[in-house]
Amino acid sequence: MVRIRLRRVGGKNQASFRIVAADRESPRNGRFIEILGFYNPRTNPATISLKEDRIYHWISNGAQPSDSAMQVFKVAGLLERFERFKSGEKVEALMAEAETAAKSRNVDRQTQHAVPAAGTSKRKQAAKSAEAAKAEPAKPTPASPAEPVTEPAAAAEPAAEPATEAAPEAEAETPKAETEAPKADEAPPAE
Repeated sequence: MVRIRLRRVGGKNQASFRIVAADRESPRNGRFIEILGFYNPRTNPATISLKEDRIYHWISNGAQPSDSAMQVFKVAGLLERFERFKSGEKVEALMAEAETAAKSRNVDRQTQHAVPAAGTSKRKQAAKSAEAAKAEPAKPTPASPAEPVTEPAAAAEPAAEPATEAAPEAEAETPKAETEAPKADEAPPAE
């Protein structure tokens, strides 16, 4: 009997899953027949990518989804579309609907948890983040919530650039004698 189930991939503490069609007796990460999709629960929202036409094919030929695969299908809305497929709706229309659902579902993905690099402890990472927080300049806070802090106008930026360009020229024009102080051993130059 063929099962549609999750196959774990990814490193330690970085689990993501392939959705596969596999023989029921095959081990979890063992031999499989076909890759049907991908599921990453570590992103917010979870990333789900499915080949729905192939999943329809396997389910209609008797494949049984596992409980975890069934939950992924419910989140993706695949089971509702499969019921409509069984009632005679065209596969092309269902695939177009699935693509628009996938685009709206997989927007703004961000990893939920950062995994520590190998060989670093949580204490060392906390110290590094504390140092980084100290190094960043503090942002000004508004006096009251009703008065937002506004950024200076764009016209003020070009005025700042010429001043920075003139500074190297001013440094070049200053005589070297003014910048260097006479040493204690040497006598001041006679005029």
